[in-house]
Amino acid sequence: MIEQQENTDQVQFLLSDFNTRLRDLDERNKLIRERVLLLGGNLISSRQELENELTEIKKENLEIKENLSKIKKVSNSLLSEFNKFVKKDEIILIERMLKDFQPLEFMRKKDVEELIEDKLSKKETNKYS
Repeated sequence: MIEQQENTDQVQFLLSDFNTRLRDLDERNKLIRERVLLLGGNLISSRQELENELTEIKKENLEIKENLSKIKKVSNSLLSEFNKFVKKDEIILIERMLKDFQPLEFMRKKDVEELIEDKLSKKETNKYS
């Protein structure tokens, strides 16, 4: 009977030890499951944040491309118009030519005719006076 009692005690001890280990493993499994769920949730939220950021970056990139295209059009337009402007050297040359030419000292044909008539009439008046 003592042997049986000892065997029963050993079996109970082993069962108790097994039960304790089983609870520990179950608790550990539960903690690991919670961590995996938490990691999965974090992974999903991180993925959504990254997708949102990527979408924003794509929008900004498209906007930058459009702005760059507009800038290229404007710069090409400015370059084509720039060639139509007169250069400073050309203006100086024209200025010199105008100074030499002095168009304000020229007379119209009508003015010349009037001047001749005036002179002739003065001569005639001087003759008779």
